[in-house]
Amino acid sequence: MKHEKVLVVGGGGYLGTALCQGLLDAGFAVKSVDAGWFGNAGWRSLDQHKRYEYVELDTRRLDLLSDAVRGCDAVMHLSGVVGDPACAIDEDFTFSCNYLSTTSLAKICKRAGVKRFVFASSCSVYGKASQELVDERSPTNPLSAYARDKLMCEAELQGMCDDDFSPVMLRLSTLFGWSQRMRFDLVVNLLTAQASNGAPLKIFGGNQWRPFVHVNDAARAFQMALEAPAHLVAGETFNVGSSENNHRIIDVAHRIRDLLPATALNIIPQMADHRDYAVSFEKIQTVLGYRAEVSLEAGVREIMGELANYGQFDPDHPLFNNFLRTKELVALAGRQQQELAA
Repeated sequence: MKHEKVLVVGGGGYLGTALCQGLLDAGFAVKSVDAGWFGNAGWRSLDQHKRYEYVELDTRRLDLLSDAVRGCDAVMHLSGVVGDPACAIDEDFTFSCNYLSTTSLAKICKRAGVKRFVFASSCSVYGKASQELVDERSPTNPLSAYARDKLMCEAELQGMCDDDFSPVMLRLSTLFGWSQRMRFDLVVNLLTAQASNGAPLKIFGGNQWRPFVHVNDAARAFQMALEAPAHLVAGETFNVGSSENNHRIIDVAHRIRDLLPATALNIIPQMADHRDYAVSFEKIQTVLGYRAEVSLEAGVREIMGELANYGQFDPDHPLFNNFLRTKELVALAGRQQQELAA
């Protein structure tokens, strides 16, 4: 089935921007829904495209979400509070933005006759793995509110799958690479920015394994899940990444330092992050023919080049950092509640 018009929820974000561009390049009409929490950098370059529409909307506004879904053939759901530190700030806020918004959106889509619903989950659901290489059949071990909410969303979506509604769950590796709506709270992006600015790289522990995937490769996985026949993907979960991009955090730092040899490395033995997992991507390769194309080194070089052309900027600005921006949003929500109660 050809999906002509695609709704990208969270289309103004780090991954959403790349996905919208890829879908437009492939000939789709794209409606992007985003709360606008991180400004307009992610979508302003797309705004003049004749097949692109942007709607600023908080997905918790269910009364308005039905109108946004109407007329769309498929939905790519990327929005929510992203990342373990950001989600830990206020778990009730996270639950409303992540689990409740996702399940409510899926129900709206199913009632509206949307056939394909592709959900951005996370490999963080594996937590601290008990085996050397985990796949989609491995036990999950979520260690954070972010991972727990993702796992609950997966279960809810699988329960909604039927002949008329095909949810697909994509467990993303840790993203890296340049995007029009840039993030510097992702480990590869952060360490590259620090090294480019001449700052030392501070590594906690460092022996933890992580899978990584370039933001454009992740976007391409969504498009492949969208275009695949329903019998291949309906109700299925896929890890997204490549075995070549399974790395220890300390090895990431060393590879960045290889490109910027003057960079100092400060290893702190205490491991603040207990997540530790390397991931198999055999299923998505076999079923969809997916191959991630961008290596870690190529992504680091890309970021270094963009930073060299970017001019003065502050990588710690909340617009580049989900944790800092979420703190602001939670504080704002608290003030609004106090005003309503007064």
